[in-house]
Amino acid sequence: MNDAKPDALDLLVFAPHPDDAELAMGGTLAKAIAQGKRCGVVDLTRGELGSKGNAETRALEAKTASDVLRLSMRENLDLGDGRLEDSENNRRKVVDVIRQWRAPHIFVCPPYDRHPDHKAAAKLLQSAFFLARLPKYETACPAFSPKRLLYYFIHDMRDVSFAVDITDFFDMKQKAMAAFASQFINPELPPDYQHIGTSDYLKQVEAYNRALGAQIGAAYAEGFGSDSPFGLSLPTDCA
Repeated sequence: MNDAKPDALDLLVFAPHPDDAELAMGGTLAKAIAQGKRCGVVDLTRGELGSKGNAETRALEAKTASDVLRLSMRENLDLGDGRLEDSENNRRKVVDVIRQWRAPHIFVCPPYDRHPDHKAAAKLLQSAFFLARLPKYETACPAFSPKRLLYYFIHDMRDVSFAVDITDFFDMKQKAMAAFASQFINPELPPDYQHIGTSDYLKQVEAYNRALGAQIGAAYAEGFGSDSPFGLSLPTDCA
């Protein structure tokens, strides 16, 4: 069933932790919203195990970032930072969110990302994406078939299927990321803290967006992956 509803979303992003959506595709969200698309973010955990900040601070920062991007909705499923898994209980919660917001395009991190919660998020969304369309898989909301599950990139920038020019929205992406001051601007870290990816995510993200933008003739771009091919009438339809 794909019946439209008045408050349905066009893009629905699932983030393992608050700030993942902004890091990976804040520019794409800003661009889509500027074009009249309704976009939402679901944070799967509160980030309570993070060495930087705390769950309460990150919730406030997520609210600020959402206001910067002008998201239509944002919620947190609180599935357990460091304990995220593809369980039946979690599947039902995610399936119900997909069915409630009825977005044709769903986004999550790729299954090979180095963070355990990111790997788990990908597996969870792969399961929920499939189950959401089955009428006999009962949740509070009726069955819905999203069109495509797409992957965004944070730690491992590979397997890019397509790129979105975010040049005109990179400043807004930076403001949304900067909203997470406890994570990126003024982090308080123990002396022996080991960075999982980089010591400066803001510089890493800018470098990645610049490098990918150069490949498509833009100043900045964000990349995405897909498990299934895109259909084109002719090769000349490629941008």
